[in-house]
This record gives sequence, C-alpha cells and structure tokens, in this order.
Amino acid sequence: MDINRHDVGRVSDKLLLLSDNELVRIANLQLPYVTSAYEVLFHRYHRQLIQICFRYLNSLEEAEDAVSDTMLNVFNSLSSFAERSSFKTWIYRIAHNQSLDRLRKKKLNMVDMDEASYVIDEAKGVDSEYSGKTNQWLDTLSLEDRTIVVFRIAGDLEFAEIADIIEQKLSTVKMRYKRALQKMANLEDR
Repeated sequence: MDINRHDVGRVSDKLLLLSDNELVRIANLQLPYVTSAYEVLFHRYHRQLIQICFRYLNSLEEAEDAVSDTMLNVFNSLSSFAERSSFKTWIYRIAHNQSLDRLRKKKLNMVDMDEASYVIDEAKGVDSEYSGKTNQWLDTLSLEDRTIVVFRIAGDLEFAEIADIIEQKLSTVKMRYKRALQKMANLEDR
C-alpha cells in the first residue's frame, strides 16, 4: 500500500486534535521508530517550556538546552509515565528540575516574566519601567515563591498542578502565592 504525502498530512492533522493522554498512548506504541505523536506533544509544549526555563536561567540558549534535555528525557522515559498526574504537570516538573539543575550549576539569576515574554514573543513591546519594577518585585521573592508565581501567571497552571510539580500541599501553594502577591503589591505602593 502506497502512502502519499496527502495521507501523512491528514494523519498529522488528526493527531493535533487528540488529548495529551491519547497522544502519550500512541507515542508509547510508536516510539522509538515512529515519532509523529511525540512530535505533536513536543510542539504543543515547546514554547511554554522555553518561557518557563528562560525565567529561571536568564539565557535563551540555556533555556533551549534545558527544553531539549527535557524533551529527550520525555522521549526516553515516556513509557514509564504512570499518569499519576497529567502529562502537562509531568513535563513541567521535568523542565522545572532541568532548570533548577542548570541554575545550581551555573548560579544564574532568574529574570522577570515580562522580559521572558518579550524575548519569546518579540511581537509585543515591553514597557521598560514596568519591566524593571516587575523584576525588582520578583527578585524580592524566594525561589519557591517565585516559582509558584511564574507557574501560575506565565505557565497558566492550576494550583493543583503547581503543587504536583513542586511537591507541596495545595493549601501551601495557595497560601504562598497569596503572600507573594501581597508582598509584590506592598512594594508597588512604595
């Protein structure tokens, strides 16, 4: 049976419509020889992971390397994904750990959310005064609190997903998020 280019395009389009869980199941059947479902997952999360990693590493090149390592880790261990959490939570946890490992090794400073969005989007301009203030506000937070704020605002994650990623209780994550925002708001009033 001949498979032409048009048929391959239809298969890829159909994969785009599937949920993460369905793509994981298909990728587990396909890998390592066929990568179409894995590639859909890769493209679905690539941009978001770059933004998250960039916020930790303050370097687009380092962020891209961390995401590449994350996706390689996913490729090699997808069969061990136990679905105790969502795929999104699992991949964010891997990226988070990759970033923290790189941050510890290189002792880099994190950057603010607006600057990361500017680098990634390039289509939007960032008000430098606002960006500077946001950077100052985020710099006052602990690494754990900053992680929660970045995942909630930039990563658009639910509190339960953040709790899974950083392995904290849901109530602790909510409380730390609220306190971090209050701290940043108090700085704005000065």
